[in-house]
Amino acid sequence: MSDSFVELQNRVIQRGLCTACGTCAGICIAGAIGWGYKDNEPLPELIGSCTGCGLCTIICPGEEVNIPLLEQFVFGRVREEKIPDLGVYRYARAGCAVDRDIRKHGASGGLVTALLIYALEKGLVDCALVAGYRPDQPWRTEAKLAVTRQQLLAAAQSKYACVPVSALLNRAYKEGYRRLAVVGLPCQIHGLRKMQYHGQPAYLSRAVVLTVGLFCASQFYFEGTYHLLVEHLKVEKLEDITSLNYRDGDWPGHLTVELKDGRKLLLDRHQYMYHHLMPAYKRDRCEMCVDWSAELADLSVGDYWRPRVREKRDLVGVSSCLVRTPAGEELLEGAEKSGYVETISLKADSLAAGIGYELKKHAAAFRLRQRRHFGWPVPNYYLEINSKPFPRELHLAPERGDSFKQ
Repeated sequence: MSDSFVELQNRVIQRGLCTACGTCAGICIAGAIGWGYKDNEPLPELIGSCTGCGLCTIICPGEEVNIPLLEQFVFGRVREEKIPDLGVYRYARAGCAVDRDIRKHGASGGLVTALLIYALEKGLVDCALVAGYRPDQPWRTEAKLAVTRQQLLAAAQSKYACVPVSALLNRAYKEGYRRLAVVGLPCQIHGLRKMQYHGQPAYLSRAVVLTVGLFCASQFYFEGTYHLLVEHLKVEKLEDITSLNYRDGDWPGHLTVELKDGRKLLLDRHQYMYHHLMPAYKRDRCEMCVDWSAELADLSVGDYWRPRVREKRDLVGVSSCLVRTPAGEELLEGAEKSGYVETISLKADSLAAGIGYELKKHAAAFRLRQRRHFGWPVPNYYLEINSKPFPRELHLAPERGDSFKQ
């Protein structure tokens, strides 16, 4: 059967193009797709009887994402050709949670957590698909359904290992949830938009009413975390770990591990990210992704990483966000009016100062062209990214007079 799971294996999985987004498992009407592990990395696998409907191959974002087509579908227009290229958006803001407990739990101001809590409590959504940790193996990430404030707080902060969040789509619907929010990386948003464009499965296409995209320079192999634990923190057995957090404590947060014997180990974020995970353990498929700021989401959110940011204390530990759709605007403005978040104006072009923009919009775009030239398996985005260097305003600040409460 050309449209069976075998086709997905041949065209995507076995060619190294799977993003581990989880969409294929989440939309499989037959519930025939699950997740296994190869070298400790999640991969789709057939666990039931494939009906040959072909949806998994059609909606998978691993091999192709027609970004111009999906932009027209989502926004009613395609992006303007401009530098820096941030996709289609309405405006940019920087923000954080008003509630100090939420802000403390978040990786960078708790903006996403506060927005989701607002959406749940105001009935905009009845469930959120988020990234958490496995209760039986707390060093490993796992997709979660969150329906309470506490569940959202438990899932706060960044995860630097794959989480197939979209794999929970069917489960959420079967448990009775009809208005879903999904917090995902760019590839996960790609899969959701392809699902909605094709309108299949129709019930899931209607159920996903909110997408919050996360800025993503890359996802990382769990192997990198494993080496950090053993080589840097001297953890003898993973089974000794009772909790792990990649962004614990004050911004920017550090890798912390708690052990059964009561010890708490800490590794500085800059040390493990920029001298270990970032250069050494980026997932190969991520090296070919040209979407840094989740360009097809309703609202895109990421750390406010800027040179010399520490000189302006009111901008330490907040998130930047790009409002892209009416749904994203309604969410952010409603949450601010209701006192869940506070925001200030932000010049969108300043976001290109961060390393994430360089890694995706320039380095990955160049690498994609190189691999295509030599006939390597590559994704098709139907979009040529201008990866030429340009002078950057590295020290732009938010508009004069704007600040956060302290």
